[in-house]
Amino acid sequence: MITMQQHAKIAVVDDDRMLREMIEMGLTQEGYEVKSASDGQAALDLVRSFNPDAILLDIMMPKIDGVTLVPMLRTITQAPILMLTAKGDLDDKLKTLGSGADDYVVKPFLFEELIARLQAHLRRPQIHEDEQIRWNDLALDLGSRELRRGNERIELTQREFDLLAVFMRDPRRIFSKEHLLELVWGHDFEGGPNIVETYISYLRAKVDKAGSATSFLRTVRGVGYGLSNL
Repeated sequence: MITMQQHAKIAVVDDDRMLREMIEMGLTQEGYEVKSASDGQAALDLVRSFNPDAILLDIMMPKIDGVTLVPMLRTITQAPILMLTAKGDLDDKLKTLGSGADDYVVKPFLFEELIARLQAHLRRPQIHEDEQIRWNDLALDLGSRELRRGNERIELTQREFDLLAVFMRDPRRIFSKEHLLELVWGHDFEGGPNIVETYISYLRAKVDKAGSATSFLRTVRGVGYGLSNL
């Protein structure tokens, strides 16, 4: 009999094709809906489109390694992240969990153990991605990916939405251009950090109130950008 947890959506991210396909097949047989990616950049795209209930993530991967990827994933999902790795010493475990992951499974592992850990995390109350993030009169809907300012609906592109979500998830923080570039565009983006300035201007043009002398985003010279104290 398939439990409610077994109807959950699972993203599997590993560059080892045989292991990835084995996990995907096993989870599918258990009743989960599974999609997979073979590198970090593909994982970001997958999580944005698939909105999984849990993520199984390898550490050693091309383009973006798992430890670097976790905080990037945390800007777009609060789903539990279980790291899969051949490195099992304490320092690696602490570093991985400190990056924002929820659990750590050392390879080789028994599939039964993986299922048990996965179900344990799925049983815990999660922050649902259909919730809204609010800041002053801005409301960002993480499920429908819509922005409203008061009663006005504001159309955003995917990058604009992801950039604004970074700010609204951590409204007191100032982010450097380099950090924003990594969080929103990805570790292997070939353009430079000036693209951040361009998208900051796009957001200001769409979100700032007409006739207002103050922008909802502030620039801290030499440091970066954050939400202003309106």
